[in-house]
Amino acid sequence: MKLLMISMPWQGLDTPSSALGILGQCVRKNAAGWAVEELYVNMRWAEYLMRESNGTISSADYQKVADQVFHGVGDWVFTPALYDVDAYKADEFSEFLQQRDVDPLVPVEMQKYARAFIRDIAAEIAADPPEVVGFTSTFMQNVPSLALAKELKRLVPAIRTVLGGSNCDGPQGAALHRNFPQIDFAVSGEGERALPALLNRIAKGTAFADVPGLSWRDEEGRTVVNEAAKGALPFAAVPAPNYDSYFQALETSLFQHSVRPKMVLETSRGCWWGEVHQCTFCGLNGSNIDFRSKAPERIADEVRDLAERHQILDLIMVDNILDMKYLTTAMPAMAALDCDLRIHYEIKSNMTRDQLNSLREANVLYVQPGIESLSSHVLRLMDKGVSAAHNVRMLRDGEDLGLNVTWNILYGFPGETEDDYRKLLKKFSAIEHLQPPTGAWRIALERFSPYFEDPTQGFMFRRPAEIYEFIYQVPRDQLYDLVYLFDSSAQGIVGPLEDELKQGVEEWAKAYPESTLSYWSDDRGRVVIEDRRASWPQEVIELDEVRSNIYLGMFQGAAHEGIRRRLTESGYTIGDADLEEALRYFVDRGLAFEDEGRYVSVALEVDPYRRKLVDGKEVAAS
Repeated sequence: MKLLMISMPWQGLDTPSSALGILGQCVRKNAAGWAVEELYVNMRWAEYLMRESNGTISSADYQKVADQVFHGVGDWVFTPALYDVDAYKADEFSEFLQQRDVDPLVPVEMQKYARAFIRDIAAEIAADPPEVVGFTSTFMQNVPSLALAKELKRLVPAIRTVLGGSNCDGPQGAALHRNFPQIDFAVSGEGERALPALLNRIAKGTAFADVPGLSWRDEEGRTVVNEAAKGALPFAAVPAPNYDSYFQALETSLFQHSVRPKMVLETSRGCWWGEVHQCTFCGLNGSNIDFRSKAPERIADEVRDLAERHQILDLIMVDNILDMKYLTTAMPAMAALDCDLRIHYEIKSNMTRDQLNSLREANVLYVQPGIESLSSHVLRLMDKGVSAAHNVRMLRDGEDLGLNVTWNILYGFPGETEDDYRKLLKKFSAIEHLQPPTGAWRIALERFSPYFEDPTQGFMFRRPAEIYEFIYQVPRDQLYDLVYLFDSSAQGIVGPLEDELKQGVEEWAKAYPESTLSYWSDDRGRVVIEDRRASWPQEVIELDEVRSNIYLGMFQGAAHEGIRRRLTESGYTIGDADLEEALRYFVDRGLAFEDEGRYVSVALEVDPYRRKLVDGKEVAAS
């Protein structure tokens, strides 16, 4: 018997599907008598668009739509295929996108091709039909999957269709199953156990009642929802992924030379911070936040095997958060690998410089620290467990160590104030030499987040997000169970201050490429600072011994007491007024960042070989 596993749009073109890579291996091992094939329909769609549009729609256009998760563009594009019409709410959705500063031209053009594409792919599959077709659905893969499942069932009614993935988590899977009869089975929760169990029962013709998290239909056609699995899946049950089918498809694709492929690997699930203090806005871990991680001795071997097999050095770890024990286990093993890897990890933003250096030595060059804000008050509203000084230290150390740091500023939290952001805007120029945020965004109300689960935290009145009105033809009560994003009344800052915040981020991004702020210690141990930031006078600043000690005392981030303690240990006595004057000088001159009485120096440390003499003075080499 044959299982065809499908990766639908809008899976990224540059990465294989982790779900297909892992679940295919689980089926091969645990479902006797089943052959597994994988089909990257997302690639076929990108190729189809390029051919049918005579090249006016490119792979870059595909990726741009794939990135517009919170506007639902990808799902909307496939609505004509789902509802068997030539076009679907094009004018209304175009207006919706324009109101959000999103150009609707390319999505509207793409929608014209969706119906014919789904028919072609379905006909190709139906020519040699498998017994079961499995769809994995995350973010905007719902409507493409539902459309193809519907056409397949029309052509070959005997085909069994299975839908799983994060879009089926919690009540969403059952709601999709109730409202779309083209889906025979929906799996809520982790599929490594459920999918092989389902296939074994299909092969034997036995009942489905004991398959964990499965939605299925009884003899009267009513949806039956099985209990979820008890306990999180041990990571020992998660095999290393197999990505052969992805790379085989990429080798013959029209965009093989324009897409730079990356591998993906999962080394943990859940969130160890969220188990105790889930960030108030975050619903990404869904109904199972329990943290589990892969045995560290497996990681370097799997990384090496993937790199050697596919000759790819770029690797994205899809974990929500780094397991800190890996710093002394998996990271040294990866550092010992004889290949120049470029690895991405999501990390906690209060990691120390030494910890970041351990990542750097293991070729973790890209990090996403979950910074989210540079206001300690707003960070407490998020339940982040870090201060603004921690986050600025992360930006400084990441820049100093040559890490690529990806982060956003989020706003719209119940309890935030205009003063939080007016203070923050004044501080941007001091850190414009550090990697800027990619943007400033109002938070979305996500299913599974504490804000969603507890309306008393500020989002009392909610409804399915407006985007879904352009996508689904289901009753509102059903839609509530089916979707991930919700609209509610705006919290926190609104209006002109939002625009000022976004403008401030844009100005930071413009200043960053031409800004540096560096320091070193001269032969007498005094700190010398060279300022070449865009918004400040370009000069070399020489600190005296006391202020040098104060500045170095702020390196890890410190309050008055910590700074005074360092001075005392170094043999210096200074009065409160003099200490306050020195700290105020550093902040006013943009050499230090301060928030709620905690200070952190923001100049980057310069190695001796990077120095040169200018007009008789030692300065940092550009």
